[in-house]
Amino acid sequence: MQLDDLARWTPVRLDFSGRAPAVDWADLSAERFVEPFFDQTVARWASGPSARPLVRTGLEALAALDGGPSLEPAGMIFHLSRCGSTLVSRLLGTLPGVVVVNEPAPLNTLLGLGPDRVDEAALAGVVRLVVRALGRCRLGDERRLVLKCSSWNIRRREVLAAAFPETPWIWVQRDPVRVLASLLAEPPGWLALQASPPRAARRFGLDPAAVPAMSRAEFAARALGAMLDAAAIDPARRLCVDHADLPAAVWKRVAPHFGLETAPPAIEHMIEESRFYAKGLQRGVFSGDMAERRPVSHDMREAAQRFAEPGYRALAPHG
Repeated sequence: MQLDDLARWTPVRLDFSGRAPAVDWADLSAERFVEPFFDQTVARWASGPSARPLVRTGLEALAALDGGPSLEPAGMIFHLSRCGSTLVSRLLGTLPGVVVVNEPAPLNTLLGLGPDRVDEAALAGVVRLVVRALGRCRLGDERRLVLKCSSWNIRRREVLAAAFPETPWIWVQRDPVRVLASLLAEPPGWLALQASPPRAARRFGLDPAAVPAMSRAEFAARALGAMLDAAAIDPARRLCVDHADLPAAVWKRVAPHFGLETAPPAIEHMIEESRFYAKGLQRGVFSGDMAERRPVSHDMREAAQRFAEPGYRALAPHG
């Protein structure tokens, strides 16, 4: 296969385990990113009739293929976790011509690398190439791209800001005690970093010597506090959105902030779509906010109030 044959393919995995970094490309040229998360779209394609073997190249292929028609982000979504950000992305994805890429694994791989694995000075350039490759115009009707980042990515926002300095972004948050209760009931992958203090220190700026002695609630609350602190840095082009203001904030504030058009029929479509569970692979009617029903212990409430509440209040939307 010639390199030009990959022009409309999509990078789905970056591998830094070998002597030289590698990119795995998938032929998603006929696929739409309709699942809640990018990796779910890749999994659906891989198990379906149109699946083809992945093609592996070096990182240099990203630059070589960058001349193809691509979209740069019209907006980026950063969030505290378990706060409605997936609902925001799914509603924006209903707008005509809008492509939403949700928490793509290649971006997480890049942002999760330590300084010993990647040249920090060159990282923004590689991130830019990867995001542009994810935003490749594959079907012909793509007009705008929205990138939704993983929650901990806010700690590396400076890299994305360097890659796309003019791109507006939003910060979605929620009462930290509700977020904490949800995280402890259904732990995300990053919560396991408590078992690796050096990695936890790098990702959340925590004292590695203190991490092992922290309770689960304290570790999670400190991580949330670190995310909130990062969201407070460099407020240029930032819009803060609270879970309490969803879903209406999507068409009233977020779409205009990203320069996305929302005609009355498009708003009606978003209102209808908001009735369904945002993270479900199947179209199920939303039956209530589980996070509001999670039990909250004294330790959870105390940890959230001590380590995350101040940052949350400082970023509360105004007006």
